[in-house]
Amino acid sequence: MPRMPAPLVVENEESFNRMLADLNKQQAIAVDTESNSLHAYQERVCLIQISTREQDYLVDTLAIPSLDLLGEVFANPSIQKVFHAGDYDLTCLKRDYAFTFTNYFDTSIAAAAVGEENLGLSTLLTKYFGFSVDKRYQRANWGKRPLDPEMLRYAQSDSHFLLPLRDRLLPRLEATGRLGMVLEDCAAL
Repeated sequence: MPRMPAPLVVENEESFNRMLADLNKQQAIAVDTESNSLHAYQERVCLIQISTREQDYLVDTLAIPSLDLLGEVFANPSIQKVFHAGDYDLTCLKRDYAFTFTNYFDTSIAAAAVGEENLGLSTLLTKYFGFSVDKRYQRANWGKRPLDPEMLRYAQSDSHFLLPLRDRLLPRLEATGRLGMVLEDCAAL
């Protein structure tokens, strides 16, 4: 994998509060989740990846007793939340934590609107950034602790590139007059 800054693993109250202070200063954050759907009878979100332009956070949802304050970040309309094909992530986060989302932007919807033929994140990351994703952890047991360092790097890559990807797609959306349509579709989710 190309060099990415080391992520901050958020697994206690102190690191959680530091992350929240940073997130509340941002105009946009990238978000992804990992769940244990293939390894548990009742699926749950086990890791939330959140990236700013400067830092990647990996929130261990099994270690933090309450994520309520993170819900305030997701509901804050002044912070754009960028996902890729995030409908499933939204469903899981709403199911597990009753989070609500405002100012949602989906890079998959944006990529489709500018005519990308393959909307998979790994394909788009290769095309726009020359980054190749190792998909072997896609079906890993994210509920198992401790998490393997390679799993954490994989998870980090799922959110790390979303803000730059959005930045690459926005001028094309504006040039084709499709930005409004994409924002409407995102709001509907």
